[in-house]
Amino acid sequence: MTPLGVALEITPPRERRPELLLRRARLLGGCASAVHVIQRPARQTSLEASIELERAGISAVWHVTNRGRGAAEIEAEIERAAQSGLSAALVVRGESGPEDRADTPSLRTLVARIRSALPGARIGVTLNPYLEPERALTNLWPKLEAGAVFVQTQPVFSASTLCGVAERIRQRAPGVSILPMVIPIVSAAAAEQLALRLRLPLPDGFAARLASGGEAGGWTLFSQTLRALEAS
Repeated sequence: MTPLGVALEITPPRERRPELLLRRARLLGGCASAVHVIQRPARQTSLEASIELERAGISAVWHVTNRGRGAAEIEAEIERAAQSGLSAALVVRGESGPEDRADTPSLRTLVARIRSALPGARIGVTLNPYLEPERALTNLWPKLEAGAVFVQTQPVFSASTLCGVAERIRQRAPGVSILPMVIPIVSAAAAEQLALRLRLPLPDGFAARLASGGEAGGWTLFSQTLRALEAS
């Protein structure tokens, strides 16, 4: 069995603070093969943080968002990323922001443009496995055809959530990597807050098991999910 690769996802500092950024990026020591940098308002941009990490010898994944942004603004970022030699990008809508503009590019368009500007980069897109499968895959196929080579999922708390749609991806795009997001949740309150923020359903009985097992029970559930994903 091939061991699972691990990527870490971090939030950049509110302002440029290289020492804090590096400390966050090294939270898993040498276990992480890449560090995803989330794009958040009122923080150092994912692009600039990713460039700093690459310069420090850490493989970074730049998060490119399109929600409420115009083509010229995003194009300037793409050109900066190309000049800086970034090697990976994740194209996402973004969790919140203003309404789209007339010139907001689609995610498929962004994948194709980044593929052209950074021909050697690994480009990823996201997948919500909680959607009805046909809807989720209809949204996914054009982005894979535009050049995406990996798919990152919303947080999963059970391998069964992902297996059906993952098999469909394997059949149509066998070379595409599937990266399940797994988050250790150590309390029922934290689980409910995460589900509410990301609009995700929790498995039946998940919060109750957390409440009865305490922090140790949360880590047990996390480990069980990892083992099930690795075996699937």
